[in-house]
Amino acid sequence: MPERPDPEKDQEIRRRLAADVLSGMERWHTDSDRRRAKRYFFESAGTVEADENEINGFLQWYTHDFRDAATRRTLMEHYLETHGGQLPPRERVLVEAMRDSWPGVFEAESVEEGRGVHLRDLSTGEVIFVHDITSSRELVRGDCMLSRIEELDGKLRFVSNFFSVPPAVRDEFLKLIDKEARAAGQTRVEYVRRSGNLLYRKIRNLSDKWLKNLRVVNREGDALEFCRADYSVLDEPSLLARLRSLAELKEEPGKPGEAHFAWLETVAQGPRPVYGHVQVGGGHLRLEAQSRTRLQLGRGLLESHAAGLLKHQGDSYQSLDEIKQQIAASREPVERDEPIPTEREREIILQMKAQHYSTWADDPLPALGGKTAREAVKTESGRKAVQALIRDMEHGEARGAKDGQPGFDFTPIRKTLGLGEK
Repeated sequence: MPERPDPEKDQEIRRRLAADVLSGMERWHTDSDRRRAKRYFFESAGTVEADENEINGFLQWYTHDFRDAATRRTLMEHYLETHGGQLPPRERVLVEAMRDSWPGVFEAESVEEGRGVHLRDLSTGEVIFVHDITSSRELVRGDCMLSRIEELDGKLRFVSNFFSVPPAVRDEFLKLIDKEARAAGQTRVEYVRRSGNLLYRKIRNLSDKWLKNLRVVNREGDALEFCRADYSVLDEPSLLARLRSLAELKEEPGKPGEAHFAWLETVAQGPRPVYGHVQVGGGHLRLEAQSRTRLQLGRGLLESHAAGLLKHQGDSYQSLDEIKQQIAASREPVERDEPIPTEREREIILQMKAQHYSTWADDPLPALGGKTAREAVKTESGRKAVQALIRDMEHGEARGAKDGQPGFDFTPIRKTLGLGEK
């Protein structure tokens, strides 16, 4: 009876075998081969600055897919030809699985936490199940990624870290793959499996381009900025009484010792657009708005109705360009600096989200050419665009839920727009 595979032992063997395979590059690849590999992957044969993901991606591609000029073999194929006959049975099985692994672009269809992920191969349309406990705890439905898959012991597994394809560039990335596959006279699956060196950089380039060109405006056409005004509160009970008397402010649930107000449009019929938020507590008032114009209007509202009760301390602004620069400077995930919210806080967050999305269907959206979602769904192309927007928002909520945040349910919005359930 064959020995039952031991995952921990297999992982230890894999690490040793991968090092052995890579150590053979000087024997099996010439200096010219190595320079060519570097140029193919990094678009430069000279010194390059690469992060850990890029280096890992290069090594995966170099050992599995790059072929030398003389024999047209990969390092994996050279290793098996040279050492395969002397390897113990389990080690040979592992090397053969690594040799036969393939790169692909996949989208998560569903997740079985603790077991693995159902993925749609976007090259073939096939749905596969990948056994990977770690990924089942990290991925959510709608995640799109570039990764490498192998078949071992009758099960499919990841054999590399996956590189995420941002939702904003997913469709453009797939169109680019199809365009270049046609130019090369290949099918999509042939192109993807032969172009692992190119795909990583194409995703990076598309993401950088999208981020650079991103421009978000509010209902008034002002550029989106995250703006804040801070005040010292001189008489909190009198201030709260004054704020509660204003038609523009609607009090919302908040943490003990704090008062929260949504600043709303007063003349709109039906749902009232949100212009900003006010928080009062601990002798301090904070006004938040998403443009400088709105912040100044909000300041005028507060200072005209609460004269003598507030002392202005200063304003701060963070533009979208500054946020872009922060993202470009560091692509590492932001570490959590706040605890997972309590049940009461979750209720408050969901109420605030419900308020925020209550007017979404009737807000003009730049992504829809200035139309509202309700207007856009009247045409087939507009309907598809609205579905894509909602899909991306649902994906963001699912991603937040993985971090312990309360997820908003877009089903009512879908029904309002006649889109049905997802």
